[in-house]
Amino acid sequence: MTDDRAGGRRLQPGHWLLIGIVVLLVAAGVAIVVRRGDGSPTVTEPTGTPSTAPSTSATPRPDCSPEITSTWADATTAKYGFVYRSQCDQVVRELRFRVTAVDPAGEEIPAEQEIAYGGVLFPGSELAAAGGLHVARDQKIGSLEVQVINFGAYPPENFSGWAQTEVVDLTRSKPGTLGMYDVSGTIQAKPSSVPVCISQFVLIMRDNNDKIVYADVDPTSGETLLKPSFPVSSLPGIDFGRTKIYAPQTPRTEQAPSPGMPCNGS
Repeated sequence: MTDDRAGGRRLQPGHWLLIGIVVLLVAAGVAIVVRRGDGSPTVTEPTGTPSTAPSTSATPRPDCSPEITSTWADATTAKYGFVYRSQCDQVVRELRFRVTAVDPAGEEIPAEQEIAYGGVLFPGSELAAAGGLHVARDQKIGSLEVQVINFGAYPPENFSGWAQTEVVDLTRSKPGTLGMYDVSGTIQAKPSSVPVCISQFVLIMRDNNDKIVYADVDPTSGETLLKPSFPVSSLPGIDFGRTKIYAPQTPRTEQAPSPGMPCNGS
């Protein structure tokens, strides 16, 4: 006699065996999927405009650290300046310097730490930096110590779309009633058809012995007409023929430079 309950049939022992085998196979398949997922997970990003993080340079070579060739600092004017030169066959950028004033006895002067930023330094080129000091006006300064604390080295071909800039034809105006005069110059870019990304102008003035006797900085943020001009007090011993205005450039985009791309990323 058959037993039909709730419209179904009683399962025979053979049926239970088949169901058990199927359950085991499904469980094994799930385990395999989980193990694969643990090895290489797939992450779904939200839809939208993708962003590209700027790439970083390789570990900088020690010989690509710029050489500090001359320095100057003066508590009376609360200014400092220094010149640095490339000694590398790569393009050096992302430069940061730690600037420390030292008294005549060779001791560091307690003051707020100064950090200076550099421009893009092409092989064989020279740039300068300047800024303000945070020391007492009556503090005697014997020297300035400059330490390179950060830089990145990049292949020169990544900057093939950049212009090489220089400030030429320096002039100085006639002194005014207070003895002040203006030092100015003209930017020369090669090639002239390529944009320039000058971040600031740095004035370095020297004496007959080629020693720096004055330095100043003129930021260019927001300016469309890049025309350097520095008001300078009458200073004894200046050799105007040794005066130079530097024009450090920096990229105007967060993306790392690439071959053929100009400094403004356009």
